[in-house]
Amino acid sequence: MTSTRLQEIEKAHHLLKDYDGSTVTAVAEIWAEENLGMKKAERGNAGYDGVLPDGCTLEVKSKKHGAHSASATYITLSKSSIQHAESVLIVFVDYDTCRVRRTIGPVLLDRLIQVGRTGKKETRYYVAEILTLLPASQRDVPL
Repeated sequence: MTSTRLQEIEKAHHLLKDYDGSTVTAVAEIWAEENLGMKKAERGNAGYDGVLPDGCTLEVKSKKHGAHSASATYITLSKSSIQHAESVLIVFVDYDTCRVRRTIGPVLLDRLIQVGRTGKKETRYYVAEILTLLPASQRDVPL
């Protein structure tokens, strides 16, 4: 007999099997599907996570809400994402509850200001710089 907890895990696994990465990444992508109408790209698709209703390809980046570590201050995009995605959405997720606490974007990639280092495989973009690209009314809107 399967326990209730194992049944819940099986359901969660079934729900998340089409998403790359962690549970938090899946939460961010599902948020984009439900709130922006993003159509999810196939699992493992190189370059973007989905397509918005206007046809714009979207890369979804999840960040830990409330984190003060350096990694919470920037996102990295692979060369493939830079080549294939047209916009980026940053989703801040509470790791304890898996609830979305804040979103930034979508922001068109061609508007991003490259900050920091460009490595062989990825480029780093700072959240503070991305925020300056948004209208003031959209810069600090917690959910």
